[in-house]
Amino acid sequence: MRSAQSMPWKEKRWLTASLSRIGVSSVSILFWRVTSHFIYLVFRHIWPYRKKVILKNLTICFPNLSNAEKARLTNKYYRHLANLIVEPLMVRNIAQKDLAKFVSYGNPSVIHQLLSEKKDVVLLVSHYGNWEYLFSMPLLTNSNVLAAYSPVSNGMLNEKLKRLRSRFGIKLIPKANWYRSAINWCDNKPAIFVNIADQRPPVAGKNVIEFFNRETYIQSGAARIAIKRNSAVVYLDVQKRGAHKYNFRFNLLVEEAGKMGETEIMKLYYTELEKNIKRQPELWLWSHNRWKFGFSTTLPSKKPINVV
Repeated sequence: MRSAQSMPWKEKRWLTASLSRIGVSSVSILFWRVTSHFIYLVFRHIWPYRKKVILKNLTICFPNLSNAEKARLTNKYYRHLANLIVEPLMVRNIAQKDLAKFVSYGNPSVIHQLLSEKKDVVLLVSHYGNWEYLFSMPLLTNSNVLAAYSPVSNGMLNEKLKRLRSRFGIKLIPKANWYRSAINWCDNKPAIFVNIADQRPPVAGKNVIEFFNRETYIQSGAARIAIKRNSAVVYLDVQKRGAHKYNFRFNLLVEEAGKMGETEIMKLYYTELEKNIKRQPELWLWSHNRWKFGFSTTLPSKKPINVV
């Protein structure tokens, strides 16, 4: 058998072109589904990824579940997590005309109306469903869509991931520069600022809201951006409609954020997120140690303020 180095250049070019098309054909979709199932089996039977954290979070949110019910939900989550791993690869070369097979927007008129009124939009997104599919949002509008990203240390890989995520026009800003860039963004058209808002804060801080009947520490930077820009605040509602397929809907939370406080806005967001999680719980990122710092009532040395 010939080595890759000795392969004639035309044959190598054909092979490269064939591999580059993976992710668009029915055969390749089947390949990624099989790969996802294999990863799921590894999680379930060989390497139970962060299972203690998952069970801890499930117990906090659903204390009345039996051990058997939590085990079933954990397995559903592992299947979802396996899908999350392969989906960016599966759709990486997908043509715009084929994108609707995987992602649909139920009511883009909400966004269009706000933009037509010259209002910026702060879109509050969660680690729920597949947030990576939002790379398609620029296809909905002529306005700029901006989002934060976490650079990876490998420069070549970082650039490749940026090209993958921004190929439909989304503007990516390094996470470390996100707040300042969003506040200072200036354009003659209103913009959409995509914020993943359910992350655990780096330390147990002052902002606390009730989430699943627990006083939970939160990050409120997204609300702060909205208030500074006096933008509209919109929640992204996510429903899974089939294997690797999601429907996104936009729920208007606030029309003029400048009239509200940070914690008020975040309370509206977490109320919507809790509804989403209860509807399809396996789609949330249960392996994230969301309550790493406990709850505000169990940490008296970090007396919270601004509690709703």
